[in-house]
Amino acid sequence: MKKILLGALPFFCMLVIITFISKAKPIQHLKEHSVTVQHGLLTLPAHTDTDIFSINGQWHFTPNQFYYFSDATRPLYGPFPGRLSETVMQTDYGYASYGLRIVGLNPDKVYALQLNHILSSCTIVINGIDRAGQGQPGISAQTEIPGKTISIATFKPLKNGTADVIINMSNFHNRYGGTDQSITLGSAEMLNQSFVFNLLFYNIACTVLLLFSMFFIVLHLNYKKMPYILWFAFTAITISIRISVFYPHILAHIWPSIPWKLYFVLRYSSMPLASLFFTVFIKKMFNIQHKYIYWGIISICLISTAVIACFPTSFISRYLYIQQAIIFIATIYNAIIIIQALLKKQRGAGWIAAVLSILAGFALYDTLVSQWVISGKLLLQEGAMVAIIIAVIMSIDGYATSIYEIERLVEEQKKIQTALRRFFPNQLLLFLQKNSITEIHTGDSSELSMTVLSIDIRSFTSISEQLTPDEVFVLLNKYFALVAPIIRKYGGVIMKFLGDGFTALFSQSPDRVVACGIEIQKRLQEENIQLRNLPPIRAGIGIDTGKILLGVIGNDSRLDSVVISNTCYTAEELQAATKIYSNTIIISESILKLLQDPGVFHIRCVQEAAVIDGRELPVLYEVYDCDIPDMREKKQKTASYIEKALKKIQEKSYANAKTYIAKSLEIFPDDPLALHYQKVIQEAIYNL
Repeated sequence: MKKILLGALPFFCMLVIITFISKAKPIQHLKEHSVTVQHGLLTLPAHTDTDIFSINGQWHFTPNQFYYFSDATRPLYGPFPGRLSETVMQTDYGYASYGLRIVGLNPDKVYALQLNHILSSCTIVINGIDRAGQGQPGISAQTEIPGKTISIATFKPLKNGTADVIINMSNFHNRYGGTDQSITLGSAEMLNQSFVFNLLFYNIACTVLLLFSMFFIVLHLNYKKMPYILWFAFTAITISIRISVFYPHILAHIWPSIPWKLYFVLRYSSMPLASLFFTVFIKKMFNIQHKYIYWGIISICLISTAVIACFPTSFISRYLYIQQAIIFIATIYNAIIIIQALLKKQRGAGWIAAVLSILAGFALYDTLVSQWVISGKLLLQEGAMVAIIIAVIMSIDGYATSIYEIERLVEEQKKIQTALRRFFPNQLLLFLQKNSITEIHTGDSSELSMTVLSIDIRSFTSISEQLTPDEVFVLLNKYFALVAPIIRKYGGVIMKFLGDGFTALFSQSPDRVVACGIEIQKRLQEENIQLRNLPPIRAGIGIDTGKILLGVIGNDSRLDSVVISNTCYTAEELQAATKIYSNTIIISESILKLLQDPGVFHIRCVQEAAVIDGRELPVLYEVYDCDIPDMREKKQKTASYIEKALKKIQEKSYANAKTYIAKSLEIFPDDPLALHYQKVIQEAIYNL
């Protein structure tokens, strides 16, 4: 709950600022009244500065003329708000004049008429003077310049308290000519203050959304565990752009000279792009998709955006319903995905369900308004802003949880690393011939003859993928807690951690290192370290001996030890070879030669020296003391057959090698090594 409140804090501050601004101005006391125009005449009731009037009704109408209050020869009327096609013109393309006489005004006060966005352009003439406009009306598509924002026409009534209003209107670029929103009349001061307040409110909202979007993009670049957040940021940016091109038209005030075509493209393309980004966001967040529908929506949204950018505006606006259908399909698809996520009880599904419900409700309302089914203001941008705020709070909550989890896991990892380091500092000092850690300096080094043991957990990746981060660390902790003391017992020091494995150095004789490997394998078999019903931990061990260069690198603030040696690489290669030959411990020929009493151990050859594709393969031996008695006995009986088979393979006498492998399999049918070479021989014979 604290994280949610923290995420909501910036928006709470924004609301406090806006509330303070609104309290400083008396706009909250405005009283709106609806008045009706009859035959081009509007008589206002008694009123004060806080009264504003929403004007609807039948205005004088003169087709194919500008600056005509009315046609004296034949009185014509047209609905306002309304479309040109609802007049005698019966078409949405063309130009005309609307006329209105207002009586009952206070001649000592200054009034204003506010006309919301017209499709496509207009000028407002009051008492014979051009007061405001949107674009430039024309008598053709070539002479018309469509408008981009609302108009507020300030005027003072005549001495008799009247005002004659003419609205010159033309449309050659949009699907409808006219407006579906009432014209507003009121005190100039109050209407201007109301507009400035709305401009400030939406400007703050856009800025906050853009800042959060930038924050999430930067956060994504540094932390990629939540890839869906990038697409959420893109969605928020698109919604911010949409807010800026609708009432109160922030972008048009910031960039007055913006080309109308670009303004149109931004208005119309914002929704398919927002649908695209939101669909990808949902897919990335819940990892649920219906492949063909998903890619179909993505493709259609991209095509729709391209069409909006390239085709004439009249074509695009006329087929707006197709775009709305695309958005509807995307909304339904995302709703299905969210329902599936809710059923699976996925984290964040409830938040996103609330977001989509808000978006769907406002989108339905806007669709009805845009199709002129109902009259009103397009509100999807407001709904989207609320939805984005909810999603931002959700994302902050998610990030806070993730960061907390990361910190907890890092702290746990530090504890494990600290515990493991306790096993080797003293030996490191001895190897470097130092008495105290204070004697260690950059560049200290020593060439030593060492035996190297490399160990790695088998199939650790597949096991860890089925565990939570906590469980992975629990498993590793148990594993290292078992293995590290055995390394120390035999005089070894762990020098290099490799996630699920490590490299250890021994100054002791190779016999003790081999004994160390055997004890590790036996203890792993006895303890059967495992979680859930997953396979217990098993490990492969490789052992080699030779010269190493041990040294200290770093600077005054950070020192680290490093081992430079081909022996370490060879030990890792031997450890990797245990996967090929399906055994647990492999030693090099160098180790075998240095063993004081090889007969103490159970050893058999698993690979003869050879050159394959220019690469020299060394002689390798398996130590199988950790096998169960029955398996050890069978391996011992077949060791001579295996060795003879390997020599025949080396001589490319595959028929004889096949005979020896067959004899070995008669004694030990399940011997992984014999089965491996049986396959090798078959492939060699086939390729002859």
